[in-house]
Amino acid sequence: MTETITIPLSKLAPWTDNVRRTSANDGIEELAASIAAHGLLQSLVVRKGKRGKFEIVAGRRRYLALTKLAAAGAIDQDYAVACMLASSDIDASELSLAENIVRAPMHPADQYEAFSALEQHGASPADIAARFGLSELAVTQRLKLGRLAPAILGAYRAGDLTLECAQAFTVTDDHDAQVRVYDDLPSWNREPHIIRRALTEDEVPSSDKRVRFLGLDTYLDAGGAFRRDLFSVDGEGYILNVELLDRLVSEKLKAEAALLAAEGWAWIETCPDTDYQTLARFSRRHPEHVPLTDADQAEHDRLAEDYDTLVDADDADETALADIEQRMDALSAKSEAWSAETLSVAGAIVTLDHQGRVRVERGLVRKEDLAKLKPTAADDTASEHGDALSATAKPGLSPKLIEELTAEKSAAIAAELTGLPDMGLTAVVHALTLEIFFPGRGQHSCLKLRLQAPGLAFSMAKPDASKALTALMAEKERVGDRIPGDPAHLWDWCLARSRDELLQLLAFIAAYAVDTVQAKGERADSDRLMHGNALAQAVTLDMTEWYAPTSEGYFNRIRRSQIMASIDEAKGGHGPALDKLKKSELAARAEVHLAGTGWLPEPLRISGTPAPRETRLAEAAE
Repeated sequence: MTETITIPLSKLAPWTDNVRRTSANDGIEELAASIAAHGLLQSLVVRKGKRGKFEIVAGRRRYLALTKLAAAGAIDQDYAVACMLASSDIDASELSLAENIVRAPMHPADQYEAFSALEQHGASPADIAARFGLSELAVTQRLKLGRLAPAILGAYRAGDLTLECAQAFTVTDDHDAQVRVYDDLPSWNREPHIIRRALTEDEVPSSDKRVRFLGLDTYLDAGGAFRRDLFSVDGEGYILNVELLDRLVSEKLKAEAALLAAEGWAWIETCPDTDYQTLARFSRRHPEHVPLTDADQAEHDRLAEDYDTLVDADDADETALADIEQRMDALSAKSEAWSAETLSVAGAIVTLDHQGRVRVERGLVRKEDLAKLKPTAADDTASEHGDALSATAKPGLSPKLIEELTAEKSAAIAAELTGLPDMGLTAVVHALTLEIFFPGRGQHSCLKLRLQAPGLAFSMAKPDASKALTALMAEKERVGDRIPGDPAHLWDWCLARSRDELLQLLAFIAAYAVDTVQAKGERADSDRLMHGNALAQAVTLDMTEWYAPTSEGYFNRIRRSQIMASIDEAKGGHGPALDKLKKSELAARAEVHLAGTGWLPEPLRISGTPAPRETRLAEAAE
């Protein structure tokens, strides 16, 4: 049916009716490199065409690769190409279809092991990359996969592991560890991040706040061992010498603490991790407000104007903006002053926030030093409660025994409360309502709960223009009108409420605590922000009901190129007239063009489609 012949490359031509029309040019560079290194391993299938030409029925990508080599001078224009001449009684379309469908591609796992075999025979990653037209990183990644434990590669072949999961196992070369983790993980919970965490439990990821604070280069310069994750997007990896990392971080934090000595604190400590429980060991004093001098206030106002001008310009200078922010912060710090009495007793802790930036907790007073300070109003209230407790305690009991007995009492109350969901709801609502409407009066509740409400208004240029914030504040005012004005009466008020009323109040409390504000330098895929996205889906949030981009609120505050990109994304393109407009005119036009389209800036978009409410309720019930 066919015969094999050689035909000069110049006599070949693509067949216009080839069934493969999509992605025909993909991977041509790699194919050309392979042919240059190994020759043409598979003949082309051709049939006689017009004017002495031969039409390629099967093998167009090989032909394209050969023409690329000829154009580069790697082979002659009349290079002899091995071809199979199809007889006239064979349907060309069927033959083309058969070649593209019948052949089975090599499984990636087989490819990884084949690359690994080449390396074992002395080929370097650079050699392999050149011979197959791949990047050296791509070859290194495939070699890494080829070195996985046979059981892991077998699970990938069988479809029990995804490629992403197989890649996660490459964070270690220890086959025993790979197999142990694979065997320990349930089949329903084999996620890449879980696999990585299990294999690196004694190591520190380079995304850790300590590494961000110190700098990976500083750790490496000190001789620290580091293993990169070849499949991470940002070239991340793992710190192997945790003890060295902690020592270097401690030294750098102490250097930061030394800069605070001029402030006159009685003591200064350093600690990379400072949580609520750590700070709860201290009482806190606050600075006194001091008005800025006329000169400082004028400088602050001038810097604010400069900032607004810069941020509105095309291609805003981020370095200049950061410098202005730093100078404004320094001026703002002048508006706060610590009294000599506070400085004589209180101290500061130098710690790190979750992004690895230095955070200083000032005005902390150890419990044993409280007597050295004049009591504040809060201390007076606490003292009254303390006196009442002392009056009820029998004389002669040691403080340790009193602590032990009251711990028993606390445990007993808690044990009883576990079986009373309505009372538990009442207690939680009472404690959290205190946090919102009576800040600093948490001593009216015995529950160790704390609510941190984000200052959303401070993150907005014009909070009064926010439809959503206005609605939230209106609800707060409505709730505030219903509760008693004295926190001492709040408990009895809560006891008198029905479960539905308490649940409504609890929903408001939860709403008031929502914080999905993305801080400067924070990743959009942080755990907190990802949970905010999930919550938005759960409440079926339609952000277009609450926000629409305007000229003043959005478009005038981004670059011209970003405005054009927004219009193109929303409308599928733009007319040439828009290219000639000034930025202010373009911003106004963008507001009009995008009105009613439902287009939103990227930070406001909610990924995924939430399930219907009935489905979510049914799943929750299960």
